[in-house]
Amino acid sequence: MSSVRAAEPLGGFGTISRSPLADSRELAAVSGALYPVLTLLVRLPQTMVPLGVLTTVALISGSPARGTYCAAAVTLGSALCGLAMGAAATWRRRQLGLVVLTLVNPLVVWWLVRRLPGLAADAGADPAQLVLPCLLAGLVLPQMGVACRLRWWSLLARDSREDLFDTALRHESVMDSLGTVLAAAATGLVAVTLGPVAVLVLAATLTLVGTSVFLLHCSARLPRGPIGVRAPEAAAPTRAARHRRCRARRLRLLPVLGMAALGCLVGSTLGAVVVFATAVDAVISVSWLYAVSGLTSALAAVAASARSEELRLWNRWVAAAAGAVLASMLLTIPDDSVGMVVVLALAGLTTGPCLVAVYEIARLVAPISRVTALTTVMTAMMSVGLTGGLALSGWWGEYGGYRSAALLPVVSAAALLATALAFVHRWRRVDPADL
Repeated sequence: MSSVRAAEPLGGFGTISRSPLADSRELAAVSGALYPVLTLLVRLPQTMVPLGVLTTVALISGSPARGTYCAAAVTLGSALCGLAMGAAATWRRRQLGLVVLTLVNPLVVWWLVRRLPGLAADAGADPAQLVLPCLLAGLVLPQMGVACRLRWWSLLARDSREDLFDTALRHESVMDSLGTVLAAAATGLVAVTLGPVAVLVLAATLTLVGTSVFLLHCSARLPRGPIGVRAPEAAAPTRAARHRRCRARRLRLLPVLGMAALGCLVGSTLGAVVVFATAVDAVISVSWLYAVSGLTSALAAVAASARSEELRLWNRWVAAAAGAVLASMLLTIPDDSVGMVVVLALAGLTTGPCLVAVYEIARLVAPISRVTALTTVMTAMMSVGLTGGLALSGWWGEYGGYRSAALLPVVSAAALLATALAFVHRWRRVDPADL
């Protein structure tokens, strides 16, 4: 048997091009018209809380590093929460955990709203006193992207439409991008009109209402879908079989590392924007600037979600990562808000297609029973990467200036491109039967 994989279009996907609108109609026919919209609305707090914390702390303290540290603590807590939700997906009482998070989250946010402004204003306060409440807020922030992906399994299995799972993965990737831009726009509007603290109140309200509707949706009563973490192994695998499985595991690791690099790119870009906004005295407009990148990212993700025979998934990943390297290099150029808007718009064009491609690749490299577990880990790793990117760029920008902070997105984009090229190299050397 040859160790080199022959070229094939889109791996296991069909080669007929489809529009995102057609995909949405098919999914709505299975889940009902409300559920696809609900998957977007329940995602908004996941972006609003870190942005609200970042804007509040950076505006009150005047320190971009403090703002990014606190926002990074929220995203780290949310990553841990997402992993816990994925691990609890096979529990019999898994819905109880989501109920507890839904009830506890508004209480923790209320406590955070009372403490955060005072702690941010105190220049001599222990940084741990500022970061730990933000970490707690992230730990009780339900990661509804994970919950929505798990719910699709149940919905599609009910009607024996497992063939639409690839479509559901693309839909969820598009919802991630759309949720980012809507949440950033809402954060900017509320921060300018009512103040940044009001963003946290709105996010807690949306969490309570959106998650309650999600729990009361008719699909909540359906049997849970599969979320296998380890594939069953033969009683006495041969040395060659162990070697093939090891190569398959290394292949599955690359999308996880790719999502971490993508998260670091997004986080470091946001951190650089905070440093830039602090330098031009426009911290209150950070969310508006971030929304520009999110808007172009969402538009590009919608366009990329249409399947194409000519452009394979790994080619999309490589092309988007290469474009991200070029776009991130432009971040060192702007001297005013107009130039920053243009550069962020260009950077967003590469993020959306990359997000869609990497999530769809998860379906290629894992058995159908393990895709949900793999995408859950990928989502958590993106949050971890975002945490590192935010904290590093904020710290670097605090002491080295904006130009220094703008270098970290370039490094992150280069890591994203390296993982894409490594995946292409390994993909052609793994036998499909080993995946």
